[in-house]
Amino acid sequence: MEIKRSGTQPSQKGPAEYFTGTVRIDPLFQANAPSRTSGAYVTFEPCARSAWHTHPLGQLLIVTAGVGRVQRWGGPVEEIRAAAVVWTPPGVKHWHGASPTTAMTHLAVQEQLDGKVVEWMEKVTDEQYGAPLKPTTDVAPRASQADGLGAVAPALARYTDGVLFGELWKRPDLSPRDRSLVTVATLVARQQSGELRRYIELALDNGVRPGEISEVITHLAFYSGWANATSAAAITQAVFAERGIRADQLPPVSGELLPLDKAAEAQRAARVEQDFGAVAPGVVKYTGDVLFRDLWLRPSLAPRDRSLVTVSALVATGQVAQITYHLNRAMDAGLTKAQASEMLTHLAFYGGWPSVFSAMPVVKAVFESRARP
Repeated sequence: MEIKRSGTQPSQKGPAEYFTGTVRIDPLFQANAPSRTSGAYVTFEPCARSAWHTHPLGQLLIVTAGVGRVQRWGGPVEEIRAAAVVWTPPGVKHWHGASPTTAMTHLAVQEQLDGKVVEWMEKVTDEQYGAPLKPTTDVAPRASQADGLGAVAPALARYTDGVLFGELWKRPDLSPRDRSLVTVATLVARQQSGELRRYIELALDNGVRPGEISEVITHLAFYSGWANATSAAAITQAVFAERGIRADQLPPVSGELLPLDKAAEAQRAARVEQDFGAVAPGVVKYTGDVLFRDLWLRPSLAPRDRSLVTVSALVATGQVAQITYHLNRAMDAGLTKAQASEMLTHLAFYGGWPSVFSAMPVVKAVFESRARP
C-alpha cells in the first residue's frame, strides 16, 4: 500500500502551449501497472481553459469547486459547477475551463493507452469560449422542490413556481442580470438573510461579477446601514469560498475614481448645505466627502447599476422621499423608462406591494417631468 500525503507533490503551472489563462495542476496519482489510471486536481482561474483535446480511453471530470464550462466539438457550451460529473468518451474532441467570473477546480481521471493520456489540438478561441451557454431548465431553484415549501404553504409554492420563477424572471424589459441586482439589493436592504445566499449564487450565474456583488454590499452599507451590509458580507463570503472567488478578484480598497461632474456636484452640495448645514453639519460633510466624491465614483459598479441598486433599496424600504433624486440620476445614467417600470414590477414580489404602491406616485411624477419638453 502506498499513501501520498496532501502537499507532498509540487503543483505545476498549466503549460501555455495547452492552456489559455492561469491554470494550476496538482498531481494526485500516476498509473501503477497493471493499472492505467492517473488523476490530478486542475484549477482554472476565471476565463482560463484548456485547448481542444481528446483522450484515447476517455476522461472523467468531477467538479469540486466553482463554476466552469465544457464543450464537445459541434455541441453547445455547457455550464458545470461543484458536484457535476462529466464523462467524455474516447476520441471525443472537447475543452473545459472556468467561467468568465468564477474559478473552477475539477478532479480529472483518465487512463493511458500506450503511455499516452491526451492528444492536444488547437487553442479555444475567444469566440468559441464566449458562445452562448446551453439554456438550463430553470432560471432559479423552484421553491417547492428546493425548500419543501409545498409541505407548508402549497399555494405559495404554486405562486413561486408558476408566477415568480415561471413568469416574472422571464419578462423581457429587465435582464436576468438586472433582476439579480434588484433582488440582492432588496434582500440586503431589508436584511432578509434567509434567502440571500441562493440569490447571490443566482446573481453570479446571471453574469453579475464577484466585484460587482462586493461593491453592491459596500454601497448599501451607506443606504441601508452598516449592520445590514456586514451581515450580507458574511453570507456572501461562504458563496465566494465555495466558488473559489478570492480577495484579489474583488475591487481594490482605493484607486482611481470615475470623473466627477463638478457642476452637478456643486449644485447638489450647495442645496444640501443650504437646507441642512445648520441641522447636521457632520452628515453634510460625509455626504459630500464620502458618498458623492468617493463611493459613487468607484469604478467597480457602473453608475447606472449603482443607481439601480440604490433606487431598489429605497423602494423596498419605503424611503420614498429620496426616490425622485436617485431615479432621475439612474435615468440620466442610462436606465430606461421601461426598465424602471419593470423594476417596480419585480420589487412588488420581493419588497411587497405596499412598498411599491407607495413609490409609484413618485415614480410617475419623475416619468412625467422627464417627458415634458
